[in-house]
Amino acid sequence: MSASGNQAYHLSAWTRARALIRKEGRQMIRDRSTLTLGIILPMILLLLFGFGLSLDVNLVPVGVVRDNSSPVTRDLFTSLRLSPYFAPVMANSMEEAKTLMRDGKINAIVRRELKDRPGGSDSVQIIVNGRDSNQARIMQRYLEGAVARWGALRTESSVNMPDTGPDTGAGAGPLPGRAVAEPRIWYNHAMESRYFLIPGVTVLIMTLIGTLLTALVIAREWERGTYEAMAATPVRPEEILAGKTVPYFVLGMVGLSLCLAAGAWVFAVPMRGSLVLIVAGSALYLVVALGVGLCVSAITRSQFLASQLALVFNFMPTLMMSGFIFDLRSAPWFVYYLAHIFPATWYVELLQTLFMAGNIPQILVRDFCVLAVFAAALLFLARKQIVKSVE
Repeated sequence: MSASGNQAYHLSAWTRARALIRKEGRQMIRDRSTLTLGIILPMILLLLFGFGLSLDVNLVPVGVVRDNSSPVTRDLFTSLRLSPYFAPVMANSMEEAKTLMRDGKINAIVRRELKDRPGGSDSVQIIVNGRDSNQARIMQRYLEGAVARWGALRTESSVNMPDTGPDTGAGAGPLPGRAVAEPRIWYNHAMESRYFLIPGVTVLIMTLIGTLLTALVIAREWERGTYEAMAATPVRPEEILAGKTVPYFVLGMVGLSLCLAAGAWVFAVPMRGSLVLIVAGSALYLVVALGVGLCVSAITRSQFLASQLALVFNFMPTLMMSGFIFDLRSAPWFVYYLAHIFPATWYVELLQTLFMAGNIPQILVRDFCVLAVFAAALLFLARKQIVKSVE
């Protein structure tokens, strides 16, 4: 082939691909359901998860049992009331506190034991509603910390009281040999659950746009009978792949921009890593999601079946097994390894690292490489499934 003929061939290939991209883009814009799924529904998910889903302990109703009129019990009640995590309610007896717990009006009971303890120390009983085991463990730790701080303040106030006796050491500070714990929280010092939920919601949105929408594009052509007409043209499978991918890639990047803007300005989520790496990693995962959707669409040739398969085999694992809500390291070993079969698990780790920890090369290089392998393999499979001949 001559140089001029080769140039004309490449020009015609680009022209065909551009025509398919323009055609798919116009169809996407005219289809209101596509825009709803691609822009409006992701924003609804972002707002629901950002404002509606919270794993934090805030204003938990706690019953404080007042078995007598001791000022120590009132002091404990006041200490809990000053905490932003509890909303204490005074109960006149243990039976009243049990009734409040049974009726769902309180989630925990705090009771100061009346019996004497060695050394004159206080004994405080903590009872937690264990119907939600995860929330119960969090409440237990928060209450134990609050009671420990209250006890430490009482000890310091008693030690620092002025004493007229000679050489008693009163007012000299904490007791000798007393160990004081000074906890530090890294990466999420405010312990706000939305700091790791918002990156996870971003993964859900990218999966929704990339997989569920593209799972319909080729199947729609088969159901409408337009795939046969397209197969009769000189369009190559690579050009069909580009025409079906580029418009939804652009839509996905628009969704990413909205997520990043809402995360920064609405939810005040920190972004300690590079914005360029966040965009690059998101673009790579979006290619992976597009590849999954195109493979499913080309294999099934049915919009209903394609949407169901995309929902079951990609969207649901992204929601349940990607580490979006809970730490996978606390899951059974087989669940941990099974979760890493799905690309979303690596993308969640990448985003949470970039948002909360920063640019950590050991994690980022591994996640980028794994996502690149997924993207290349899925695009290759999608290319194989897009055939020009009609069986």
